[in-house]
Amino acid sequence: IKICGIKDQVSMSAALNCKVDYIGLVFYQKSPRNVSISLAKSLVKLKNNITKIVALTVNADNDLLLNIKQNIFPDYFQLHGDETPKRCEEIRSKFKIPIIKGIGVKDKKSLNNATKLYDNVCDIIILDAPSTILPGGNGKKFDWGILKDYNPKVKWMLAGGLNIHNIYEAINLINPPAIDVSSGVEKSKGIKDPKLILNFVEKCKNYNG
Repeated sequence: IKICGIKDQVSMSAALNCKVDYIGLVFYQKSPRNVSISLAKSLVKLKNNITKIVALTVNADNDLLLNIKQNIFPDYFQLHGDETPKRCEEIRSKFKIPIIKGIGVKDKKSLNNATKLYDNVCDIIILDAPSTILPGGNGKKFDWGILKDYNPKVKWMLAGGLNIHNIYEAINLINPPAIDVSSGVEKSKGIKDPKLILNFVEKCKNYNG
């Protein structure tokens, strides 16, 4: 389970107490979930030995990536923009940090094409609804039926519009190896709700289908 877009200490503590597998911090100024380097530093001080820290960026330059690496020491860089496979490979090689690549799912053909391009240069693929205004965190789901028989070489996560009401539907339909939630645990856009985080994680962990 990945909780993305944390930007305050109460929500950070809630996610860590739930022992989620990943916490995403967003370094993208146009996002309502954007955090500064200094705020991110204060948040990662709370981290445990279980949860991995993911630094989400969108078409970031090397200066920003270096700044994040030197101050936050993330376990992963999540590239959620238009980064080419070559750019992903370059970042992974230069910064020696595993890469998560976000892919917007439009149809089966484009998904298969994107997977072939990226599954040799990334460590994890996140499948999200196609971006509208923002790349990710829009609370929109896509047609999960596209993922029937989806089997990339690398681990993948399901994202896009997941919440406490539809997570069992998603698991029953496609049984994703991992899930990524952001707006589904917010009380308003960009503002996480610790209670929703707890409820969502508990619902996932209690699944026994």
